[in-house]
Amino acid sequence: MKRALKISICAAIFINLPLFANEDKVLPEVKVVSATGFEQNIKDAPATLSVITKEALEKKNHKDIESMTKDIPSLFGTSPAAANRRGISIRGFSPRFTKILVNGMPVPGDNAYKGLRSVGGSYSFVPPASAISRIEVIRGPMSSLYGSDALGGVINIITDEFSNEFGANLGSSYKFARNKNISGEFYNSLYLHSGLIDDVLSVSVYGKNLNKSEDKISYGIREQKDRNFGAKLFFKPNENNDLILELARSDVKYKRTKGKTLSTGTNSVASERIEGDMINLSHEARLDNILLQSYLSYGKLKETAQQNLTLKTLNFDTKGSYFTDNNAFTLGLNAKKEKLDEKATTADAANVKRYDVSLYGEDDYHLTKDFILSTGIRYNYDENYGSHVSPRIYSIYSLNDFFALKGGVSTGYATPDIKQRTQDLALPFAGGLGAQLGRSSLKPETSVSYEFGGVYNNNEGFETSLTGFYTSFKDMLSYNPICSRGSVCMHKGKIYPNGIWESINIGKAEIYGVELTNEWQVTNALRLNQSYVYTKSKQKDGPEAGKTLNNYPLHTFKFGANYELNRWLNFWSQINYYGRTKNSFNYANDMRAYVIADLGINYNVTKNFSLNLSVYNLFNEFFTTRSNRYDILIADGQKIELGFNLKF
Repeated sequence: MKRALKISICAAIFINLPLFANEDKVLPEVKVVSATGFEQNIKDAPATLSVITKEALEKKNHKDIESMTKDIPSLFGTSPAAANRRGISIRGFSPRFTKILVNGMPVPGDNAYKGLRSVGGSYSFVPPASAISRIEVIRGPMSSLYGSDALGGVINIITDEFSNEFGANLGSSYKFARNKNISGEFYNSLYLHSGLIDDVLSVSVYGKNLNKSEDKISYGIREQKDRNFGAKLFFKPNENNDLILELARSDVKYKRTKGKTLSTGTNSVASERIEGDMINLSHEARLDNILLQSYLSYGKLKETAQQNLTLKTLNFDTKGSYFTDNNAFTLGLNAKKEKLDEKATTADAANVKRYDVSLYGEDDYHLTKDFILSTGIRYNYDENYGSHVSPRIYSIYSLNDFFALKGGVSTGYATPDIKQRTQDLALPFAGGLGAQLGRSSLKPETSVSYEFGGVYNNNEGFETSLTGFYTSFKDMLSYNPICSRGSVCMHKGKIYPNGIWESINIGKAEIYGVELTNEWQVTNALRLNQSYVYTKSKQKDGPEAGKTLNNYPLHTFKFGANYELNRWLNFWSQINYYGRTKNSFNYANDMRAYVIADLGINYNVTKNFSLNLSVYNLFNEFFTTRSNRYDILIADGQKIELGFNLKF
C-alpha cells in the first residue's frame, strides 16, 4: 500500500505538469564533442546524448561520477559493492561496457580486479564537481570511435579549460543516516586555477577526500578513506596549439571490523588498499580546416592485501579531422599496452603482458541541409585474438524545424580482459575466500546494435524524444562455478572455502528496450525532466539460459524538478522509480520495485558562499536481496546531508 502511494505521488506530479506553465523559455543550445571527437551542436550528433551542465552539478553535493549521472535516462547504479561505489550500467549493459573518459582520455581501468576492486579504481580519478565544466553521456555503443569497452556507452567528463584568472572553490559536506546501523561520511574538495603567463601558461590543481565510517551490519559498507589529488599545466605556444600535462594520484583504503562488516569467525581480509597514478600529455592543433588531436596516457593501479596486484597501462591515441562545408572526416590510430603483475597466487603467468592496435575512421556527411549521414569503422588487432573490423552507420533526418529522426546500426567487438584471458590466473574475491580463474580458450564478444527514434523540439522550451534499441550478443562472457561452497575447493595449493569460478562464453544473449524522455523549461525559474525506460535482457545459451544478463529493472521512471525562487534560494527534487527485477542471474529471488525520492535546497548567503541541505531516500527505503548466500544492501534508508561551498 505504501509503495502504491509513492508511485501515485510520482504519477500525479507527472500528469499535472502543464498546470505549472505560465512563461516559456527556449532551451539553451548545447555543444558536444563526445559523439565525433570534435565540437558540434547536440542535435547534429550521431548518437543519443545527454549533457549535465556545470550549473546543474553545482546545485547538489556529489562525491563520485555515479551520483553525478544517476538521474540520466537509462543509467542505473548497480548494487553498491563493499567499496561504497556503484557500477554504472547503460541500457542494461554491464558496467564494464561503460567507458569513463576525462577530456576524451581513458582513466586507469579496473579490468584486472575482481569483487569490490572491480568498481572503484577508475572512479577515483574523476576530479571534484567544482573542476568539471560539463559531463557528456552517450547512451548506446561507440566502439568504432572509443574501442571495445564502449559497447554500452560513454561518459566523458569535460574539465575547465585554460584561464588567465585566479579562482578557487572549497566545498565540504557531512552526510548522516536515519538508520543507526548506517554510519556517516565526510566529503571535502578543493579546486584552484590561476594564470601564470597571460594567454600562454596557466595551472589548475584539485584535491578531494572522503571519510566513510564503517557500518554496523555485516552487509554494510566498510570503512573507507579516499584521497585524490591532481594538477594540470596548460601551455599555449600560440593561438593554434594547446599542450596539457596532467598528473593525478589516488589512494583508497578500506577496513573491516569483526562484529560490524566483518563476520566473527571469518578469515576474510580485514583491510585493503588501492593506489593509483595517472600521467597524461595531450596536444591539439588547429590549422585552417584541419584539427589534430593526440594524447599519451600512463596509468597504474596497485592493490595490496589479498591480491598484491599491479596493473600498468600505456595508451597512445592520435587523430586528425578534415572539415569542408558539408563534410567532416576523421582518421585515427590507437595503441594500448597492459602489464599485470600478480604475486598473490602461484599461476605460471604471474606477470602478464598484452597489447592491441586500432585504426579507426569516421565521416560525417551533410547530404542535404536536412540529412546527415555518419559512417565509422574500426580495425583492431590484438596479439592474442588477431584482427577484427567493426563498422557503424548512423543518420539524422530533420523533417522540419521541430522534428528529427535519428537511428543507426553499430557493431561491437570486445576481447577478454587481461585477467579473463590468462590461463589459471586466480583472482580472489569475498575477502580471499573465493576465486575466479582465467581461461585462454575464451572467445571475443561480438555484438550488433540497432537504434531508431525521433526528437521533437518546439523551440519554446520543450523537447521530447522516443528511442527504441536492440542489441544481440554472441560469445557473451560470464562465469560459472566449478567448485561450490561446502566442497574442498583448491587451486595451485590454496583452498578457497567459498568456491572457485571460471570465466566462460555463454553463447547468445540480447538486450532491447524503449526510452521516452521529456525536458521542459516551464518558466525562467522552473525546469522539469522526466524519463521512462523499458529494458529487457535475456541469456539464450549457457548454464543461466533464460535469465537476465544483469540486475537491471524492467521499468524505470525518473522525474526531476529544479526551481529558482530568487537569486538566493534554489529548490530541487528527484524521484526515481525502479521496477521489479526478474530472473536475475545471481540473485536468489526477484527484487521488488522501489522508489527513491530526493530533495534539496541551496541558499546563496553571498555571491561566493552558499549553504545546502539535501534529504536522500525521503521514503526511507531499506532492504536487501540475496546472492550466493550473501546479503546485498540495495537501499540503505534515509540520509541527510549538510554542506557549504565557498568561491574566491
